[in-house]
Amino acid sequence: MSAKPINQMMEAVDTRNKHFYSTFTEDEKKAYSTWLIMRHASSASKQPEHYILMVNEFVNVDFSALRLHPELQWMLLALCGSGTKEYHPWIAPGKKKKKNKLHEALIELFPHAKEDELVLMQQIYSQTEIIEMFMNAGYQDKEVLEIFE
Repeated sequence: MSAKPINQMMEAVDTRNKHFYSTFTEDEKKAYSTWLIMRHASSASKQPEHYILMVNEFVNVDFSALRLHPELQWMLLALCGSGTKEYHPWIAPGKKKKKNKLHEALIELFPHAKEDELVLMQQIYSQTEIIEMFMNAGYQDKEVLEIFE
């Protein structure tokens, strides 16, 4: 599948070209991602506040409900343009934190404990003491080993 170059699409957003989506071929329409264009549009070199507010206010609202209407989403993106071409650097989404099995197990063991209390438990108690806590709570040897993998 071929897609329109991102710089062409961003120029169309910047210049408020609401009919740009209608120039797409069928393959380009299949490859089009409103989320990707939103991500690019929300970062601008000259007027970042304008683009962040406009994209959030017009395009992000009911984004999931409008997912079956990409042309409408494009028109909403075109509303966000400043009227002049700008540079839109790519800002990658944040990476998910790797789940800490011990922390998740402690949450299960102490559901009413606060986050800082659970972190403190991991710092204060030795591994042997934590294993003993799980064993006293009825965990099997295999389950405890899986926590510390």
